[in-house]
Amino acid sequence: MSIELRKKRRIAGTIIIGLLFGFLVFSLVKTQLIDADQYKSAADSLAVSSSSVKASRGEILDCNGNPLVTNRQGNSVVFKYSEFPSSKKQNERNELIFSLIKLFEKNDVEWIDNLPLKYKNGKLIIDKDKETEFEYMVSENMLEMEKGEKSTAEECLDALIERYGLEGYSRKDARKIASVCFGMKYSYFSASSPYTFAEDVPTEIVSAIKEKSTTYPGVDSESVSYREYNDKTSFSHILGVVGSISAEEYELETKKLSEKLNDDTLTAKEIKVLKNNAYSLNDSYGKSGIEATMESYLRGTNGIKTTTTNSDGTVTEDYLSKPVQGSTVVTTIDSELQKVAAQALQEMLIDNKNSSYFGTAGAMVVMNCKTGAVLANVSLPTYDITRYFTDYSKLAADTESPLWNRALQSAYAPGSTMKPAIAIAALEEGEATTSTTCYCGGTYVLEDQTFKCLQSHGYLNVTSAIQKSCNIYFFEMGKKLGIDKMNKYCSLLGLGQKTGIELPEAEGVLASIANKEAAGQVWNPGDTVQAAIGQSDNLFTPLQLANYCATIANGGTRYKPYMIKSVLSADMSEVIYETEPEVLNTINVSKKTLDIVKQGMRQVVSEGASSVYFNKCIVDVAGKTGTSQLKRTTKSGVTMTCNNGFFISFAPYDDPEIAIAIVAENALSGSQTSQAAVPVYNYYFGQKTSFDSEGTVNELIP
Repeated sequence: MSIELRKKRRIAGTIIIGLLFGFLVFSLVKTQLIDADQYKSAADSLAVSSSSVKASRGEILDCNGNPLVTNRQGNSVVFKYSEFPSSKKQNERNELIFSLIKLFEKNDVEWIDNLPLKYKNGKLIIDKDKETEFEYMVSENMLEMEKGEKSTAEECLDALIERYGLEGYSRKDARKIASVCFGMKYSYFSASSPYTFAEDVPTEIVSAIKEKSTTYPGVDSESVSYREYNDKTSFSHILGVVGSISAEEYELETKKLSEKLNDDTLTAKEIKVLKNNAYSLNDSYGKSGIEATMESYLRGTNGIKTTTTNSDGTVTEDYLSKPVQGSTVVTTIDSELQKVAAQALQEMLIDNKNSSYFGTAGAMVVMNCKTGAVLANVSLPTYDITRYFTDYSKLAADTESPLWNRALQSAYAPGSTMKPAIAIAALEEGEATTSTTCYCGGTYVLEDQTFKCLQSHGYLNVTSAIQKSCNIYFFEMGKKLGIDKMNKYCSLLGLGQKTGIELPEAEGVLASIANKEAAGQVWNPGDTVQAAIGQSDNLFTPLQLANYCATIANGGTRYKPYMIKSVLSADMSEVIYETEPEVLNTINVSKKTLDIVKQGMRQVVSEGASSVYFNKCIVDVAGKTGTSQLKRTTKSGVTMTCNNGFFISFAPYDDPEIAIAIVAENALSGSQTSQAAVPVYNYYFGQKTSFDSEGTVNELIP
C-alpha cells in the first residue's frame, strides 16, 4: 500500500471519529439542556396506572315519578393486590386479616363472610345455604376433597388451617381468617380484581384504617353507591335485591361480552369501553325482581381513572372517561295505590286469622283494563328487603314463604271465579240464553257420582246463576260443553298460560284430558263438571285472574301485562325505551254475550253476598267471588278442610278502567275476601275525582 493511500485513510478515519464525537457531544448537550424538562418529567413520574371506576346503579321510580329505589354513598373496605401481603407471605397476610377482623368486631361491624362453614350451638357445620361456595371449596381448585359424608365440616376446617398456616390460632379465629382467604381465592383476587372485605362501613372505621395505614398495607376504602329504599316492605317482591355476582352469573355475562367483542364493526374505543365494563367477581348484580330483569339498564357504564405517582410521592388522578350512572327505570306501579292495596289485604287477612281459620297469606293484582299495565302487585306475607341477605335462612325456612311472589308465582284452583268464562262459552256455543233456565235442587247426579251446591236455588238463567254462583247450573253447562270447548274459551282468556310479564311467573294449569293422561290418570265425566266450577286440575295465578277479568271488562281484548313503563337516561332527559300496550289476542265473542256476563257479575256485587261490603264503595263495581277447598295441617298437627277465597272485579261498570284479582289463603269465603277491594277502588277513584276537581294536570313522566 502506498504512503499516499495510508495518509488518505488516516485523514478519513480522523474525520469519522470527529463526527462521532461531535454527535455524542450534541446528544449530551441535547439531553442536558434541550430535553432536560422532558426527561425530568419522565424521571419524576415513577408509576402510572389505570383503574375502573364503578358506576352507580340507576334509580327505580313508580308511575308518577316517585322514587322506589335510589342510591346513597357509602364506603367499602377493599384489599389492593399490589400493596397487600402476597400469598408467599401468608403469616404476614394472616396477621393483617386477623387485626382487621378484631377492629371490626370491636366496633360491632359486619364483614363479608362467605365461607360455607359456620358454628351453630357451638358445633361447626356445613352451611347449606352456601352450596355453591361449598362445592368450590372442596373442588380441585382449592382443597381437593370429596363432597358428602367424607368431607365433614371439621375436616374442611383442618384442611383450610393447613393450607393457610393457621395452626397458631384458635379454631374459631382460624375459621374467621380462613373465610377471608377463601373469599379472596373465590373472587379471584388480583391486580385487576380487588377484594371487598366489607361493605357499607361506618366512617369511623374507615378513618381508623387510614390513620394506621402502615398497620394495614394494601387495605383501602372506596366510595360506593348503596341501594336506598323508599319503603322496606311494600315493594320487596317487585323490586328484588342486588347482591354479589355468582360464578354462574359471571360466566354468563363473560360469555355475553365475548359474543359482543366478536363484532368486527366495533371501534377500538368501543372495545375498550366494553372491556372496562366487564363484570368482575366483586361486582354487584341484580338477583331478583326488577333489579334482575333490568340489570343491563340499571348497571351503568364504568369510568376509567388514571393514577400517576411522582418521585416525590405526589399522587395525581385524572379520568380517561367518567362513570355514567345506570338508566332510570320507571315502573307502572302506583306506589300509594300499592300501599293501600297491601293494607286492605292485610286487614282482611287479620280478620281471617282472628276467625276459626288461620289465613295470613294472600295476593292482590290491580291492572289497567285498557293497557295491561300492572298498577299494584301485592304478596303477603312480605319481608324487609334491607334484611334479605341477613335474614335469608330464616325467611327461606318460614312455612308461609314470605320470599315467594304469590301474585305471579303461585297457582291456585280458582273456584267460582271461573264461572264467567264458562258462561261465555255456553252463550257463544248456544248452550244457554237469557231465557233458558236450569233447575237447582241442591244436588247433581252424574253416573255414579253426586255433586252438591251450597243451596237449592230453584230455576236459574245465566245471569242469576252467576249472581248466586250456582254449582248445579255450571255442572250442567260443563256437561253440555265438554272439556275441549270450555278450554277453548279459557285459553282465549289467558287462563293456565304465562302472560309474558317481565318478572318470573308460574304457568298454571288448565285442566285437560291430555294433562290427566300425561300423569298416568284417567279422565272421567266428573272431572269435566268439576272443571266447570274452577276445580279439577285448574290452577291459575292471581295475575292471570286479573288479566282474564280485564279482558271481559274491556270487551274482549287481552293485553300483555307489563310492569316496566319506560327506561330513561339517568338525568331523565332522554327516553331510552318505552313500553307500548301489546294485544295478545281478542276473544272474538259477541258484545251481547259479554254484556250478559258482566250483568251477572254486577249483580254479584250489588245484590249478592258481597253487597254488604260494596255499599260503601264510591264506584259501581262488577265482580265474581270464588271459594276452593283444600286440606291444611295446623301448627299443632291437626288436619282440617280450609278454603281459599277469591275475588275478581272491575270498575266502573259502565266504562271499566281497572280490574282487581284477590286471593286469600285459608279464608272464610270469596265474598269475605271481596271486602279488600273496596278501599282500593275508593282510593283510586276518590283520588281521581278529587284531582280532577282541582283542575290541575299532573304530567306523568313517560
